[in-house]
Amino acid sequence: MVVPLYKLLCLLKRTQMLLLCLGIAYLMAGSLLLLQRSTIVRVAQPNLSSLPPSLSLAAPPAALGTAGLGIRTRPRWVAVQAVSGGGGRGGRHWPSSRHLGVQHFHRRWFHSLLPESPEQRAPLHRNSRHKVRNIYHRGCFKLTKNTIGTFPVHSFQPNLTTQSCIETCTDKEFPLAVFKKPQCFCTGMSSVFSINQESPKQPCVEKAAPNHSAASALTVPAEHDGYQVYHTPVLDSRCKERMFLPQRSPSLVALSSFPGAGNTWVRHLIELVTGYYTGSFYFDGTLYNRGFKGEKDYWKSGRSICVKTHESGQKDIEMFDSAILLMRNPYRSLMAEFNRKCAGHLGHATDVQWNSKEWPEFVSSYAPWWASHALSWLKFGQRLLVVHYEELQRALLPQLRFITAFLNVTVTEERLLCAQSNQDGHFKRSGTQQPSFDPFTSDMKQMIDSFIHTVNQALQGRNFSGLPQVYLPR
Repeated sequence: MVVPLYKLLCLLKRTQMLLLCLGIAYLMAGSLLLLQRSTIVRVAQPNLSSLPPSLSLAAPPAALGTAGLGIRTRPRWVAVQAVSGGGGRGGRHWPSSRHLGVQHFHRRWFHSLLPESPEQRAPLHRNSRHKVRNIYHRGCFKLTKNTIGTFPVHSFQPNLTTQSCIETCTDKEFPLAVFKKPQCFCTGMSSVFSINQESPKQPCVEKAAPNHSAASALTVPAEHDGYQVYHTPVLDSRCKERMFLPQRSPSLVALSSFPGAGNTWVRHLIELVTGYYTGSFYFDGTLYNRGFKGEKDYWKSGRSICVKTHESGQKDIEMFDSAILLMRNPYRSLMAEFNRKCAGHLGHATDVQWNSKEWPEFVSSYAPWWASHALSWLKFGQRLLVVHYEELQRALLPQLRFITAFLNVTVTEERLLCAQSNQDGHFKRSGTQQPSFDPFTSDMKQMIDSFIHTVNQALQGRNFSGLPQVYLPR
């Protein structure tokens, strides 16, 4: 009788210790979250005397939370009441620097508990898109027999088409498809197809426009004297090599933009062309799972070539030694951010959402932020490179050379070819699905156009070129 009672007593003691340990762990987790929430500071808004009255609030709107699939957390923003009298409206500010290390630990611990979103669980390569996207016309070249003889794959088909040649090289995992009916060759990156070596005599009867998608590029006739060269969706092995900076940089370079201006796309291009990871002031699990490994790295570590940020307060700007200011047409930026807010990085808002009351509220809140963001960086940024999204689309390689020179990085031609042939990345939203009507009312256009003129004058005031002509008229 004594032995069973003793065993029961031991079991109860073990259960008690287990419950005690679980309780301690629960209290520790709760205290970490409470510590983060309790870090509230009061910081006065920067006094931008040069801004028009409508742009007096430089802080982003409170509606930054992402609905739907996309998750964009801002752990360093905390809500505070307005410091100035008469304002019942709260702003958002970042906490003092002594708390950043703790908050960095909090965000990494907290997001490790979050379930993956449908975007995160999606495979990196979707076969339905693999042979449609990321196919670009490299050019038309005259090639010698000796050169052709070095290509590892040769296919001869009487009914060969450009599409079947590209698919053959894609299946065999070669980044270049060389086509001249009825011959198809597959090869890797080579100095033979140098950026500066394309034949000036245009040996092909009809030459595809640079950077055309597969749908348009595949219409090029095959009857010609030269060889058509296409980039397949396959990434060259040399393009996959990315790493953190071998030595920590003592200076921080911001990649600053208004949301929806193409920051993720430019990060993708910078990583391709430099071979170094980019960092982020935030954390986005979807981006991390898609290859942006600098997303989880502490943004002040100095291991990233540049750091993504959307902040526009004076102290936020002065934390960086230099910055690339990425700008995009506000009409396109607003639509892109609203799409992301409603349907994630790759989705589109529905007509119902464009017609909802959320869209006018979004424009009235975010449009002034587009202007104040640019004006703040132009005023407080010491060393700036202004890059326009539209110029990157129009002349990719020259703009990438400007960016890498600003970052003080020497790039090889192979890296430039990597960026050119894989410029879309995994987060290029298809432009085919647009609202069936113009979502911008006349009042919205009048407001946005006034902001465009204000920013244009500010750019010229700092001896930068003005905004591209495509911004106005709309």
